[in-house]
Amino acid sequence: MGQFDSIKRDPWMVEQHYLASTREKEQEFADPDAQALLSGPAEHRHHYRGLSRDWAHMALELAVQRYSGGEPMELVEAYADYAFAQFARHFSAYPATSEQLRPWVSDEYRLALWLLSLAVLCGYPERVDQVLGWLNQDDERSPDLLLHRLFQRLGKAYPGTSLLHPEPYGALLESLDLKGPAQHDALMHYLGQWYANAHVCYWHERHTRARSDHLGYWAFEAALVAFLWSVQGDGLKSAPHFYPQALIERAHYRRLGKQFRDPETARREDAPGWPSGTPCPWPGYYVCVERMVGEQVFMHQVPFPEIDGQVVHWRLSRTF
Repeated sequence: MGQFDSIKRDPWMVEQHYLASTREKEQEFADPDAQALLSGPAEHRHHYRGLSRDWAHMALELAVQRYSGGEPMELVEAYADYAFAQFARHFSAYPATSEQLRPWVSDEYRLALWLLSLAVLCGYPERVDQVLGWLNQDDERSPDLLLHRLFQRLGKAYPGTSLLHPEPYGALLESLDLKGPAQHDALMHYLGQWYANAHVCYWHERHTRARSDHLGYWAFEAALVAFLWSVQGDGLKSAPHFYPQALIERAHYRRLGKQFRDPETARREDAPGWPSGTPCPWPGYYVCVERMVGEQVFMHQVPFPEIDGQVVHWRLSRTF
């Protein structure tokens, strides 16, 4: 096995094709003529709307390819940030509603999920607001329950009471209201059906084509749900294909959950501390505000103790 095959994350990625495709994209981004067109006078920009959009999409594809090819996560994050910068440039240059992402179109809906997932998992909280702004919310076809739940979890508002695309996202939406092993199993079921249900996507089965344009197959939205809802389970850790394990491991390593806390966790962690004698409100590890005694385990309703006969305050450090 060669070095590339030992580090690549997508099992269908071929080194020769990967190098050719990424090199071609890099060369296009370095083309001074294209750069000049995209940065030209505003009155001429309408001629290059398609080029502008293609550049943004190409930047995202390149970031996905870099992940699939096994590049270091720091580099992948930099490419993802460049993709966000290209989308920001495009939507700033073409602010009309007609240019916004149309969630009722399946490819654009999936694009929105990818962008939202990468914004969170790569640690760019400011990009979450941008993704929200790039979605067309004025059309009567725009509301969607899954987007509503995801943005709501991130403290943002997006309309929706029903699901625009029941297939394949119904199982993912249902997983949000489950707990423990049931939630884990629902995500595993979603991953098991994910590729077959993506048959209408433009990149489906690209690995079988002669052209070197395979991106890699990743259910980024499943990783987003697993991260934001803290889904645990050995199955996800060893999930075959489609689940971007390295991406979510990196997010946990960087402790990005601190940036995207759910309201209940924020309320627990931001509490100023409970005085001795107060029943413990949540089971977990606590630290004393006044004394350096390290983390102490307290169970629900167990009174917080005094130290050396003195009333002290206890603050939640982490839950079980």
